[in-house]
Parts: sequence; C-alpha cells; structure tokens
Amino acid sequence: MGDGRPPAYLKDKMRKLEFYLAHPFNERHNIRTWELGFEKRTHINLINPFYDISREDVERIDAGRAERYTELIPKELVERDIGYIIRSTTTGTIAFVTGALSYGTIMEMVYTKLNNKLLYSIVTNGHDNHPWLRYHSTKIFTNKLDFEKYIKQKS
Repeated sequence: MGDGRPPAYLKDKMRKLEFYLAHPFNERHNIRTWELGFEKRTHINLINPFYDISREDVERIDAGRAERYTELIPKELVERDIGYIIRSTTTGTIAFVTGALSYGTIMEMVYTKLNNKLLYSIVTNGHDNHPWLRYHSTKIFTNKLDFEKYIKQKS
C-alpha cells in the first residue's frame, strides 16, 4: 500500500473518461472548437475521428488540396473508427445529430449500441423524440450545455 499506487477500488474512479466523438463531416470545425473547450472544462478525453486520429485526407481537404471521398480506403477507415468505438478504454460515444447528412454518425451510433457502450446523443435538429434515436441513445440532449451539465455531475 505504501508504494504510491492507488488502491484497486480507486483505479476505476481515477481512470480518465474517454468517449468517441461522432459528428457530421461538414460540422467538423464547429465541433472541434467545442471539443477542445469541453476537454479543458471536464477533463474528459474525446476521440475525434477527423482530428485526433491520423487523417491526412482531412488535412488536405481543410487546406483545399483534395476533394472529399477521393483518397479514402473504406475498409481501413471504417474498421479503424469501429476499433476506437469498441476499445476497452472508451466509455462510449457522444453523437451529434444536427440535421447535416452523416451516414457515418448514424453507423457509429449503431456500433456503439451493439457493443453495449454508453451513447449520449446531442440532437439539435428537433428530432430528439425520434424512436430510432431514443432506442439507441442512453440519453438524449437538445443542446451541448445540458449535456455538459449532465456529464459533469456523472463524472
């Protein structure tokens, strides 16, 4: 006990929470700004598939040197993202449903549910009562502020 390590019953409590961040590609800049502030405010780690995982295609798109979808290998991209969703250190997924078209966000939500992970959905397009979203989501929020208040209480 005197070796400086926490007792076993505290290890889980001390582990930093980590969530995968599912969101539409076209919302990536706004979500990234929120993500960086959220991490500072809550000390919860978010895995942003566009910026926290090596994505040279996104860097080229952001710099205006490439078009969307032109450099992707679907198997690599999808399996990599699923790997982050289901890995043992990930508590679950925070998904933004904004009304912007995003096949990836919806699929990431399904993989989260199928792997019995927490799914917090921030639904800002007025469809927060949709049965498919209600079924898959652990909890639904209609704005980021309410979600942050909730997660601060839970962590």
